[in-house]
Amino acid sequence: MTSRDGGPKTIQSVQTAFDIIEIIATQSRPTASEIAAEIGYSRSTTHYHLQTLQKNRYVARDDDGFRLGLRLALFGQRAVDQHELIGVAERTADGLAAETDLTALVAVPEEGMTVCLYRTGRDDFDRGMHVGEESDLHCTAFGQAILSWSSDVTVDNLINQHGLSRHTNQTLTDREILHDRLETVRNLGFAYSAEEYVDGTSSVAAPILDRLTDRVVGAIGVMASTDKIENPYKHTKARRFSDELPEQVQRAARIVSDKLSEQRRS
Repeated sequence: MTSRDGGPKTIQSVQTAFDIIEIIATQSRPTASEIAAEIGYSRSTTHYHLQTLQKNRYVARDDDGFRLGLRLALFGQRAVDQHELIGVAERTADGLAAETDLTALVAVPEEGMTVCLYRTGRDDFDRGMHVGEESDLHCTAFGQAILSWSSDVTVDNLINQHGLSRHTNQTLTDREILHDRLETVRNLGFAYSAEEYVDGTSSVAAPILDRLTDRVVGAIGVMASTDKIENPYKHTKARRFSDELPEQVQRAARIVSDKLSEQRRS
């Protein structure tokens, strides 16, 4: 057993198998030699790992190299279907996308990351998070909305564990600045992030709550090109939120939170 980063001990062979799967997922048809070079193992050792993954149909090989096995598609869909917000949030997200003419997302926290659970809306906007994609909690409105409902101790523990990675020039990488941002989010009830995760992309999101336990379950909101989302943090006292994007997002979050609470009571 090994621990590369000072965290819990892991089984190296299992970690290697997951590393190989991630390489195949993020590259276009890599060869065995390319995979071996990437993970730093000999080609023969890599071959045995690939052979095991092929036998279990997690990867497949064609004339151009290795690709993910279609068996993983079933597991991915099951992972989504098993989440507590599935069956609760999709219709509201669809309505938010139609109302705003933007891409709507539902994102959830998992193992210190934000994961996109559902995406709907405009087909011509391909940037930002897609279903199953992870992002750091600190760099999107969805993650910041989730963090805003967490205690300062919890936020600091997450920062200590995962750090504050820089994705763009606008990413918040200072602990105190992030805490200040989260205080703003708590006060307003929604989060806004501009080009902190992907250049040219902004997002607005509000937390989804389990009202029975006062626990944050996820966030719902919209993501679009930066020129399509005005900065709602500017001159907030002078603005009519009932007619604007933040109120639409907050209303969607309240609807999903209410539906989740009703489901829990039944």
